Amino acid sequence: MAGWDVHTHLIPPTVLSAAHRGEFGLSVDNGSLVVDGERLPLRRLADPASLLHWISSQELDGAVVSVPPALFRYDAGVEWSELVNQGLRELATPQLRVLGHLPLLDPAAPSVAAALGSEGVFSGFALGTPSYAGLDPVWRVLDALEAFTLIHPGHSDDKRLDSFYLSNLLGNPYETGVAAASLVFADVPGRFPGIRFCLCHGGGVTAAVAGRWQRGIDQARPGIEPLSLPVAEALCRFYVDDLVHDDAVLELLAKTFGPERVLAGSDWPFPMGSDEVSTVRATGRSAAAEVLTRPLAKEVVAR
Repeated sequence: MAGWDVHTHLIPPTVLSAAHRGEFGLSVDNGSLVVDGERLPLRRLADPASLLHWISSQELDGAVVSVPPALFRYDAGVEWSELVNQGLRELATPQLRVLGHLPLLDPAAPSVAAALGSEGVFSGFALGTPSYAGLDPVWRVLDALEAFTLIHPGHSDDKRLDSFYLSNLLGNPYETGVAAASLVFADVPGRFPGIRFCLCHGGGVTAAVAGRWQRGIDQARPGIEPLSLPVAEALCRFYVDDLVHDDAVLELLAKTFGPERVLAGSDWPFPMGSDEVSTVRATGRSAAAEVLTRPLAKEVVAR
């Protein structure tokens, strides 16, 4: 078998049920889930059997599932995360490992993470890319759990990207780079080495600008505090998926993060993902992914 795909998406069934009831500001219209003005075509996103069929057709061992980024909704609080996580529990099978949703900007986020980490159901967490300022209490819990933590870009607010699908083509790589930079410059990899961060889409722009980040540190540019790790060493503590659509970039990822830290990720079932075995297998570190994404089962006290 080809191993595990660490980057796939499904809409939890509890979210669909809430949408049909008109709850949480959700609705279903003409085959799409409408959430905060965005339309998510249901089809395969709402069909776990389709993902299982794809796993079989690609000769994979299984897939790691997170919610589409439109469902992060960090202003919706704990009640929303409870709805999402209940649906993720219902999706979990031996072949579908699920990443929990945190109310990341809510004071309850650390305790929610600790509770989810003790269940033996969730294989880690999927985080969007809001501001990470003030999240040390969350990082402490994820560090203690040694949690696989997928960083997935959310929406970019740059209106210049509204044309030509640039909100995805440029916005997603940029948002992931901002998230990675926020973690590196806050010394999160150095202070919380147990967290197993994985950056989607090959880390976005991260590998291309890592040298520039180090130059900023070396020249003591404004706002940069001393770090415990050089940028190159900090990045070697991240994992990335291999979804970059370019063999030359895959080589750069291997040099930047380490070849053993480039994991298979397809972004199923979105059009910008990959549904070809050759791409999914290209740098798939199946043994590493299998271990990294085993369900968490550890008692941790949030502080």
